Amino acid sequence: MGNKRAIIMPAAILLGIFLPQAHFLSAIQPLCIGLMMILTFIEKIPSQEHGNTFRIEGHAFLTSLALCAVLIGAYHSFGIPKELLLGGLIVCLAPPANAAPAMTKILGGNSVLALKILIAGHIIACFTIPLIFGYFTGNSGQYVEMTKRIFNSIQPIISIPLAIAFGLRAFYPEAADKVAKFQKYTLYIWCFSVFIIISRASFDIRLMGPQRLWDSGIFQKELVLSAALCLLLFFLGWFFDRKRYPIEGSQSMGQKNTMLVIWIAQAYADSVAALCPVFYVIWQNLMLSWMSRGKKK
Repeated sequence: MGNKRAIIMPAAILLGIFLPQAHFLSAIQPLCIGLMMILTFIEKIPSQEHGNTFRIEGHAFLTSLALCAVLIGAYHSFGIPKELLLGGLIVCLAPPANAAPAMTKILGGNSVLALKILIAGHIIACFTIPLIFGYFTGNSGQYVEMTKRIFNSIQPIISIPLAIAFGLRAFYPEAADKVAKFQKYTLYIWCFSVFIIISRASFDIRLMGPQRLWDSGIFQKELVLSAALCLLLFFLGWFFDRKRYPIEGSQSMGQKNTMLVIWIAQAYADSVAALCPVFYVIWQNLMLSWMSRGKKK
């Protein structure tokens, strides 16, 4: 399984790059995420310690603010392109990915703790993204509208799978045990989900004109910035919580809800600003594939 995991994730990325026609499958993306969450939380929940959730998410929040300050300083001091600023800001402010609990479980971490961090991170993002990103896009007046749209986009993906998983576990434990046997397929659902995301990104880049983006230099800059942020966020997440929760800390800070922030960037900025989170998808999943290379379970 470890060798498969190291192979099929890069294969999913390459397939998405060369099959942009599959972008129409984006409509079933919430279903894939929902299935992953059901399979992750269908088993018995271990006892939890209080206080760890907000400590880990606090590290992620303060780090994202510090990185935003660095980007804003570079924008005012060195005149980096505004599209580059917006792309970096939206990546830094992005909440943990909906798949983070499932990936945490694959890596041997505490998936329930990762879920709590996921929920806390999205609540924080509902206020920080509209405030900071909205200010620099000139849409600060739409603060309430953007906050409501972020809430509405994540609420069904989180609440419905949790209700199904916890309901089965509470009222039909025998059925829950049978469903839990399908957890081994979580990896394949995750890879299919990545394929859809990359395919949509490939389609959007083709619409914008790859040669034009390359000649302007913004393509290369967004590519390098997204790679630097990916490495830095995964490392800092591990570093701050390396003594007790290195996996949970790394996943909460490094694995981003790119689908959400790509949509926000496209809706409130432009497709060029969305390039940074688009490239982050690739770096992020290559990183996750490398992390899970030796896992057999």
